[in-house]
Amino acid sequence: MSIKNILVAFNGSDSSEAALHTALLMHDKYGCHITGLMVHSGQREKLSAHSWVPENVRETIAKRVSEIEGEIEAQFRALAEPRVAAGQLHWISLFGNSDATVAKYARLYDVTLVGRYDAIEGQAHLELHPEDIALRSGRPVLVVPRGHRPEGIHETAVIAWDGQRAATRAVTDAMQILETKQRVDVLSIEDGSVRGPLEGIDVATALARHDITVERIRRPGSKRRTGEEILAYCEEVSAGLLVMGAYEHSVFRERLLGGTTHHILRHAKLPVLISH
Repeated sequence: MSIKNILVAFNGSDSSEAALHTALLMHDKYGCHITGLMVHSGQREKLSAHSWVPENVRETIAKRVSEIEGEIEAQFRALAEPRVAAGQLHWISLFGNSDATVAKYARLYDVTLVGRYDAIEGQAHLELHPEDIALRSGRPVLVVPRGHRPEGIHETAVIAWDGQRAATRAVTDAMQILETKQRVDVLSIEDGSVRGPLEGIDVATALARHDITVERIRRPGSKRRTGEEILAYCEEVSAGLLVMGAYEHSVFRERLLGGTTHHILRHAKLPVLISH
């Protein structure tokens, strides 16, 4: 079974355009449906709850919000319609908390694509945080860096593997994609956190039984961060995708101290599929 139903969290930013570009490449490969989802927590609905707000103010704000919604939808369609048949292209625009609402929708899609650093200056109500979406949804999120617009999908994927729960979940969630790759490298950085193989089976064997061409790579730890080592390897093999578990430690600790997930999501030059 391949990818057939993908969601793009689209808010008109450069990062969300990069996410849509990747979605279109996936459509070319898998023939999948693409749904664009814009969620905003603007003033129109907030003010409607207050009787003291003058009607002319309501109308002015409602008109401007509708204009912005129309502009972002038009931007999405201008990029997608030339390449996606009408029956496979969908658009949803909603009011609500951006991360929480996208997370609820993500539960019904094979994978959700979100641009990295998707803050829009002066428009906090449109901001998206892919890590939070992955944590809230329980579904895989593909985080696409700003400006990432390759001509095609690079068919080498890297799995950041430590044998723990989050990495296992990410591999399982990514299986539909991994089964279509020409090469999958399972990379472990021996920094003391990697669990040993089980008796009679290891991760490479499990993937090979899905007819995936697997290379098992082990690198010694170094003075560099584990995240730096993983990204350096991805660049070395010209990987087109990194698959990793998100936040094996607490989110607070990772963000405060700068753990592996935190580092990779802020410095990766390739799409990163995260799952928790």
